[in-house]
Amino acid sequence: MGMILVHKLRFIPAFSQSYRMLLAFSGFVLVLSVALGYGTWTADPVLAKTAIEQVIKEQFMVLIEKMTDLGWWGQFWVIFFNNLKASVLIMLSGAFLPFLPLLVGVLPNGFIIGLLAGLYEYEQVLPRSTFFLSLLPHGLFEIPAILLAATIGMIWGARNWRSIIRAGTARSAWGDHAKASLAYVPLIFALLVIAALVEVLVTPLLFKMPRIT
Repeated sequence: MGMILVHKLRFIPAFSQSYRMLLAFSGFVLVLSVALGYGTWTADPVLAKTAIEQVIKEQFMVLIEKMTDLGWWGQFWVIFFNNLKASVLIMLSGAFLPFLPLLVGVLPNGFIIGLLAGLYEYEQVLPRSTFFLSLLPHGLFEIPAILLAATIGMIWGARNWRSIIRAGTARSAWGDHAKASLAYVPLIFALLVIAALVEVLVTPLLFKMPRIT
């Protein structure tokens, strides 16, 4: 009876060695990109400030405007759908070219986090340690979701290209590759739901972030 219950609750496939290795590699790339973003402030503060101000204007202010005058439930949906859209795009990009999830997902996200940490410290409004701690509550769920999406996309694309190289097996195998890759979507979905809830309900109570202008 217990084994049957465990089997039913296990709605995601097991992580093979290739998934675990690529997930760890994606995490390494994320940490490296955060360091690069933060280090930009040391190399060229003017360039770093220009870059992050552009990101704030084009990305963050759009989300802030959407969430203005919304309650926590409305803010949750804005954040959740924004992260879900990003995760889906990361996965799909990998289905075509395996290296794209790193280029369009992991590297930009890490670099922006590093730039933001440097901005708050450069403007002397928030210590670096406090900034990273403020990301921890929802980041514990959101970052693994992004890394998993990138991992899925890379493996999906690698399998597709391997089928293309093996003449005659491409069309018949693509459906199987998509099915195997999309089996992890429920886990990503669950992680993003929890991350959005924590971001709107828990993080504001623990950390009062300065307003970005």
